[in-house]
Amino acid sequence: MARTLTYIDAINEALHQEMERDDRVCIIGEDLGLGGGVFKATAGLYLKFGEDRVLDSPLAEGIIIAAAIGASLVGFRPVPEIQFADFIGDAVDPLPPPTAPPSPRSRPPRGLRGLRGLP
Repeated sequence: MARTLTYIDAINEALHQEMERDDRVCIIGEDLGLGGGVFKATAGLYLKFGEDRVLDSPLAEGIIIAAAIGASLVGFRPVPEIQFADFIGDAVDPLPPPTAPPSPRSRPPRGLRGLRGLP
């Protein structure tokens, strides 16, 4: 029988499962620590996985995305959290340089995923 979850509960459960499964998964965003974020999508993650994997960032969406890009380029599997879609414009500024087609003389980045959408 199928169970019913809210959108936020489903996200929280998926984050718990992936962080348990893969030590390379980390979350970067604003107010994620003890409070679990504005919408509680990350509730319980800080206490369970610690500050090394649940990273509170400053109020700068561009830094969140830039940090996630950098982390992915060195082997991590970051989950950047942008709380409000209104600020996504600030978050896309760091995307073009590292996501542009790599030079034939350089090793292409691996593991960099595109944006999947916003709530």
